[in-house]
Amino acid sequence: MAIISRMIKLFFLVISFLGVINIGGAQELGKLDRYLTEVYENHVIPGFSVVVVNNAGYLYAKGFGKEQLNLSAPFTKKSVNAIGSLTKSLTAMGIMQLVEQGNLELDEPLVKYLPWFGTANKDMSDKITVRMLLSNTSGLQASPEPTYDLSDKALEKLTRNLKGTFITKEPGFAYEYSNLGFSIAGYLISEVSGLPYKEYLDKRIFGPLEMKHTSTDPARFNAMGALEGHYHGIKSAYPASREKQFESGEYIPAGSFTRSTAEDIGKYLMALLNGGKHGNARMLSKKSITEMWSPNISFPGLTREEGGDDKPIHYGLGWMLSEIEGRKIVHHGGSTGKMSSMTMIDLTNNLAVTVLANLDLTFIDQYQYPTIYNIANNILHITAGDSVTSFGKPNIPDSSCNDFELEAVEAEKYLGNFVQVGGGDFWVNFGLSLHIKHQSAEGLEAIVTRGQDTINHFELDFASPSLAIGRSMGIPQKLQFKLTPDGQVKGLFCSGTEYKEVNEQRIQNYRTASIEGSLHFPIPNNWELQETPNGFVVRDPKNPSSRLWGYTRGLSRNKDLDARSDSISGPTSNRSPWFSIRKGQFVWKHQSTISSKNGQMEVCTIFISKMQDVPVYFKVSTKREDHTLVLQQVIMPLLNSLKVGSH
Repeated sequence: MAIISRMIKLFFLVISFLGVINIGGAQELGKLDRYLTEVYENHVIPGFSVVVVNNAGYLYAKGFGKEQLNLSAPFTKKSVNAIGSLTKSLTAMGIMQLVEQGNLELDEPLVKYLPWFGTANKDMSDKITVRMLLSNTSGLQASPEPTYDLSDKALEKLTRNLKGTFITKEPGFAYEYSNLGFSIAGYLISEVSGLPYKEYLDKRIFGPLEMKHTSTDPARFNAMGALEGHYHGIKSAYPASREKQFESGEYIPAGSFTRSTAEDIGKYLMALLNGGKHGNARMLSKKSITEMWSPNISFPGLTREEGGDDKPIHYGLGWMLSEIEGRKIVHHGGSTGKMSSMTMIDLTNNLAVTVLANLDLTFIDQYQYPTIYNIANNILHITAGDSVTSFGKPNIPDSSCNDFELEAVEAEKYLGNFVQVGGGDFWVNFGLSLHIKHQSAEGLEAIVTRGQDTINHFELDFASPSLAIGRSMGIPQKLQFKLTPDGQVKGLFCSGTEYKEVNEQRIQNYRTASIEGSLHFPIPNNWELQETPNGFVVRDPKNPSSRLWGYTRGLSRNKDLDARSDSISGPTSNRSPWFSIRKGQFVWKHQSTISSKNGQMEVCTIFISKMQDVPVYFKVSTKREDHTLVLQQVIMPLLNSLKVGSH
């Protein structure tokens, strides 16, 4: 009997062992490859990569599709893609390293380390702890607009400039996803470690993990071959271009810039599954990883109608935590508007996956295509030897579908050009123009552009005369038209962005000026243009004191700082601070000065930007009483419509 008993125990031990090595076995990985090939063939993703690891090494790493539509380079495990908000977990790792060194404590108030820190209601901001920054419970909601500063001082400026910001929720008691909170955590890393945030990640995380193709520094992107991604179209995506003039350093710790590869992210995931160790390098202790993966706050998860199970999602420190279909899953997504990522760590089966896509799948139409959440979850299922599921795919019809039919004769009034005047965000939806036209087939379509890029393209499915649904590969978008009492279209709201109709009659009051065939902008018909050795000057012949100078040649890359100090003549009585605004395709720094000249008060405003890394400098000078009108009628149209390149 003893022999039989030992044989039975041995039998179950062998079966158990075979079950363990079956996870990520050849049969499962073959199924995974077929599944991902089918996803690519039936999806609209131009290209994506997948890496699957356990604590011992890579199980699967492969790319599908192309790095960019219309080009031949394949998307591989080495393609450099944005990871978006997965960066928050890297920021959390950096903080936890400093905690382990005794330089920080999670539950100490932030003002212990930054005594000057405070918002408009300092009694509230004094309660913010380091933990609250990493768990999205700080109460910091607002994300101030970027100043387009890429220097190492950008994070400090952002943190110091919160004295006009109010906290509206008691710190520590409510979940509020906050890019701002993680940016402050990134600055805290810099302040405590003595290293700029980018350098800290390079030396303390990317270096030890041998992530040689990962960076948060945009200055390295060209050499790395970093991708720019794609925007949503109706059936096909639009390649995005790099817009260097809009790059800013304030939100790097939250995920605005980080680029990496599937292969590199695999090393990061292996270290996490291996208790914080990579080779001979100890990144974190198991205790710190457990701390990051412990819940601090909860918020609603996917409902059953959305393809979920009504279970809440918890937020740890830089990571989300869920129970999904019987498994403990640690996860975080990333979205940039042009690219996306999804990382899931299956603690039950000791597996981790990251999907990198050169299209933002966070905002894909989930009624037409699988979401990145669904794809990553199924990758874990297949690798573990389980069947795929529909978790994360809605199981109810799209509620925006309707039977309304817009009469063909009515469609004409919606045609035209619209320009963004409000709303939007500073990631994707800014500086936009929207053009509504007839489709080649029946119906109308809208094309949203910024400069040379098509940002969005969708069909209009009208639900009423004042409401249409924009349908494309992206999520359905509501367009609410502003109609006059007689039914004329004067503007519209689209997904929180406000557009107004371009006044064609007003356009007739302007002509297009071209400087050397490469700089094009509108000026009033009655103003005179004269080219100069360094640019041009535009004058109002009826009011000689109103003049606009443009310097487009002969300026070195740093000359803008010199030019602004020499731009004002006459005794200065008042000079404003420097401000930044986005108009059209560019970001402009501007400053106004009031001076006395020949007994009259004169206002001079200068505007500086960079086009293809070369400064462009405009100066408008008027009598004080004329300045606002000239800004409205001359400068704003110029900045909004300025174009560079062949006309």
